[in-house]
Formats: sequence, C-alpha cells, structure tokens
Amino acid sequence: MKSVSTNRTILLVGMGTSPAVLTETVWALAHQEQPVVPDDIVVITTKTGKHDLTQAILSGESCVWEKLKDALRKEKIVIDGKLIFGDTYIRVMPDEQGNEADDLRTGADNLRAADFMLGELRKYSGAPDTTVLCSIAGGRKTMSALLFSCMTLLGREQDKVYHVLIPPEYECGMYPPFFFPQRGMTHQVLFRGKPTGKEVSSTKIGIELFEVPFVRMRGWYQEKFKTIPPSYRTLISKVQGVAPPANLPLPMFVVDASRGVLKIDGKACELSDTCFALMLLIAKGEHNQERQYETLLNMAEFTLRDEKVAPKWFSNFRDSPRVQEDGEGHKPVFEIVPRLSYELRKSLEKHGLEKQIVARLVSKRGRHVEAFPRGKLKVVGDQFLQDVRGYPKAECND
Repeated sequence: MKSVSTNRTILLVGMGTSPAVLTETVWALAHQEQPVVPDDIVVITTKTGKHDLTQAILSGESCVWEKLKDALRKEKIVIDGKLIFGDTYIRVMPDEQGNEADDLRTGADNLRAADFMLGELRKYSGAPDTTVLCSIAGGRKTMSALLFSCMTLLGREQDKVYHVLIPPEYECGMYPPFFFPQRGMTHQVLFRGKPTGKEVSSTKIGIELFEVPFVRMRGWYQEKFKTIPPSYRTLISKVQGVAPPANLPLPMFVVDASRGVLKIDGKACELSDTCFALMLLIAKGEHNQERQYETLLNMAEFTLRDEKVAPKWFSNFRDSPRVQEDGEGHKPVFEIVPRLSYELRKSLEKHGLEKQIVARLVSKRGRHVEAFPRGKLKVVGDQFLQDVRGYPKAECND
C-alpha cells in the first residue's frame, strides 16, 4: 500500500473554464514519489467556472469525481476521509454588486478577485497544523498571477505552489474530455474543436506536475503587524513599507576618518563634525541609537597617545558642547542622537540621495533599519579609534 501524507492538507485551486485542472492536479499529487492526497479541496472560480465544474465533474450518472476516487482506491492509495469536495467548497469571486462574477475583465474585477483570494487563503494559512497546496494552472493569467502573489504574501514554510500540464499535442482538446488517465478509455484528439483523426489511450497521456518555487514573505512582516490586513492592496502597501526598496541603485559610501571626509560615489558630502562622527558609527554597522549614544560619549572622552596626530574633525567633535558635560557635570541628554540623525538625514538628502535610501541608512527613533549592504559602506583611516570603548570592530572595514 502506497504511503500518503498524514498532515492536514488543503488543496486550493484557481480555476477558469477548464475543470480538468482539478482532477489532473489531484491525480498527479497522488502519483508523486511521495504521494499526497489532500484532505479538503477548495476551488476559487467564476460563476461560469462553477457551472462548468459542476456539470463536468460533479454531475451525471458517471460522476467524474467518484470515478477519480475509485481509480485511486484501485491503486491502493488511501483516500478514506480525504478528498472532501462538493458544491459548498466552490468559492465564486464577487462582482461589483457582490453577486457571483461571470468573468474577470477589468482592473477593478481583478483587484476584487485579489481581495477575495487573499481572504480565502487567510482562512487556511492561519492554522499552524495545516498545509496549503495551491494550484495556479487554471483561470486567466491575471488570476494565476494574483493567486501566486497571495501565496508569496501569506505562504508559510510548509505551503507549496504547483502547476500542472499535459503534453502540448493534447492541449487543443480531446473527446471525450480528458480528466485523468482512465483504463479502457480512448480519446479523439481535437484541433479547433474538430477531430484530427488521431486517437490516444487515456493511460498514455502523461500529466506533468511541478512545484513552483516562491519567496515566502510572511516571516518578514508578521511580527511587525498586529493583524494581517484583509485587503490585498493594503497588505501590499504595508509590506512595501517595511521592505527595503527594490528598484533604487545604492551608492558607495566611503568614510575617511583620517581626514573627516565622507564621499558618496566619489563626491564629497559636507557634514558637521558631530554628524560625521555619527556617520562613522553607522558605516561601521552600528544602527542602535542607544549604543550610538554611549559610543559617541566615549569618543568625546577619548584621549589619543599623541594629540598632535588627532584629525581636525575629531578635535572639533570632542570640543563640541553637544557631547560634553555641562558646567554642573551632567552628561549630554540622549536626545543628541535623534537630533544628529535628523541632521544627518537632511545633509544626505541635500546631497541628492533619495529619501528611501537615507531612511534605510539612518534610523529614526523607534524605527528598525534594514541591514544596509556592507559592500556599499567602507571606512578607512579609523585605526586611532580602535581603543575607544564600544567602537565597532567590523571585519569588512579597513
């Protein structure tokens, strides 16, 4: 007896007017090297798709769905209590009035469909003891693309995306229609709805199922959001808000601590001495504002063995009242770091950097900063600071 998966598995199928996508996928999953038989099957489709699916697979004396299950049983594949499917498991996407949509034609139609698909996927991807298998072979290209996008947004480690195909010479149609390889059945091959004179045995038609790799983004944002927005567009917007920019070329930052010069793609950027000190820590990989504060104060108290070699910017930095104790011996307030961060961001933007890049490099109060590529940050001439308590010792810097 063939072994099958024992996990609670939901097969989510996007479908247009080709009901065979469902039966082909179920058959192919059950005939993998490690067979999988879904517990529940949910189909997302249109009003027309529901009609075609019901007529082709669930109706009639010789019900295709029952034939499929009988064929799997004969192959000793365990399906008891599995392959739960019927009319109530067919989800029809809504139109503008909330009725069952006949088709997806406009941009508004597709955005409603995206919200609907995201909502359906949320029902099944929220429980840790479930696995969602998603078939994107059916429906219009936009529907497949949106369903795949929903999987990238909500898919977890155990979830998978599949596509299913039959050989191209049979894609123009067969009579009787092909749903899965059935013993004793022969199909006439059609072209534009007419017989070509060719016949093929049903069991000779191969079904190719392949897993589509996808990026699982849920782990990037689920800890940052209290709840996952039900709207596709809202979730996309929120994810983009926490993800690094994808289309902005990042410049090369070179911080020369021996001269007090910051160069961005070879061009000097003027900074105050205190802002330069903060930029130096950032370039060394220190983005935590509390640690920046402590290190800046340690730098302000640091005395070189030979003060004659102290760079001008460093001497000016230590003399700045912003980092020195006041007349009563009080340390500078923590607020100097958020203020310096603000000034540094403005200086970088004035230099011509995009705000998205600046925000990714210099943190705001309470904001997490995505790791800036270390290959785009270089520090030179900072050997004189190596003994400062808390000064970062990044390996990639000179």
